[in-house]
Amino acid sequence: MDLSAMQHRSIRSFKATAIDYQTLEAVAQATSSSEFLQSFSLIRVTDTALRAKIAKISGSQVLFQPNGELFIFVVDTARAIRLTEPNSDVHTFTNWNAFLAGAFDAILALQNMLAYAERTDLGGVVLGSILNDPQQMIDLLHLPKYTFPLVGLMVGVPAERPQQKPRLPQALVVGDNAYPTFDQATMADYDAAVTRYYAQRGADARAESFTSLVRRHLGANQQHRDEIGQILKAQGFDLPQA
Repeated sequence: MDLSAMQHRSIRSFKATAIDYQTLEAVAQATSSSEFLQSFSLIRVTDTALRAKIAKISGSQVLFQPNGELFIFVVDTARAIRLTEPNSDVHTFTNWNAFLAGAFDAILALQNMLAYAERTDLGGVVLGSILNDPQQMIDLLHLPKYTFPLVGLMVGVPAERPQQKPRLPQALVVGDNAYPTFDQATMADYDAAVTRYYAQRGADARAESFTSLVRRHLGANQQHRDEIGQILKAQGFDLPQA
């Protein structure tokens, strides 16, 4: 049984080794797509000044090093809308269904790229932190209306092999025919496993359980993420608020 797909580790340090980024880009495009609309675009960031600005938004230390390739995955219905001009009714490409389809396409493409990278002795880390300031990302990448920068990915030759983070027990995540049952004892065992993991992280060691990590998010600084709804509206997406 090939268990390579279960060996994921987030890599945040890369060697100064060039990689075949064009194949990675082709792999991203080969991914399944909702209704074959291919509602995403991929931006490879090579400009060092631009990367430094994105690093400041993200705050992730991986972006402050010179190595590794940076990709930004963008929800994109602008291309479809351009192909339907001069039709003035673009609701089909600006509603929740269209945005979610673009988000699915972008995330699936990212995961396909990362999975391929890991199968070929590369590594990477997903950067949801580009959403710390979505409007600035839009401006920096010159994104047109009907697009949205969803997530980033750094890929390269690993210069480290960190410990693998313990995942939630399947009993808490996977259900048969219904939502999985929450078992406090199982959760307590997982908290203990996560606590051991963080205690053994060397220079990054800290006292942390999964429950304490989740609770800490209640008071986390959301940066500009609370503005995402307004920014999506300004980008042309017709997403009614509840």
